[in-house]
Amino acid sequence: MAKRVLLLTAETYSKYLHPRDKGNRTIFGDGAAATLVGCDGIAEIGNFSFGTDGNGAENLIVKSGGARHRKQLNDLQFDNFGNPKSSDYIYMNGAEILNYTLDRIPGLIEEVLQKNGCALEDIDLHVYHQANKYIANLQRVKMKIEPEKYYCCFEKMGNTVSSTIPIALKEALNDGSIKSGNKVLSVAQGLGYSWGGVMMQF
Repeated sequence: MAKRVLLLTAETYSKYLHPRDKGNRTIFGDGAAATLVGCDGIAEIGNFSFGTDGNGAENLIVKSGGARHRKQLNDLQFDNFGNPKSSDYIYMNGAEILNYTLDRIPGLIEEVLQKNGCALEDIDLHVYHQANKYIANLQRVKMKIEPEKYYCCFEKMGNTVSSTIPIALKEALNDGSIKSGNKVLSVAQGLGYSWGGVMMQF
């Protein structure tokens, strides 16, 4: 269908974070990436695995502002940690997001490995969605991945949502973490819920 595809991702979550939301403000960062996918690229893209399930829609949402939910006024409340809850700003049920991630990602990893005829020990570097340090550590330990094979760069820019993997891949290339001949596994979980994964041969 095409020899080259330009994939653009951009997130400005800061627009949807309440100034007093100390929980979410410490996690998210604004970011964007432009990725050129083509036949003459720097890595061979393997087989994908992906899916979606709308049951988690209420667990990470900005409810107001669309046609169905008009912008609300004066609905500000606070949770048990002192973080504001308002339909005009991001609401995240962190516990449910964590449970979904830890339940879904191991199966996704297995699916991607099977589709590409690989085992976990064949992977040279894991470049996953850069959610936050807590989730990253739990994922790595649960999958028994060595720390040196699990790439993280969220400390520099936070969770940039759809741009985390393109940014992390570029960072890993820049600092030499990805070398020629490496097999790199990337998986991501998203709001909604959604998930996807792929293996790349550099």
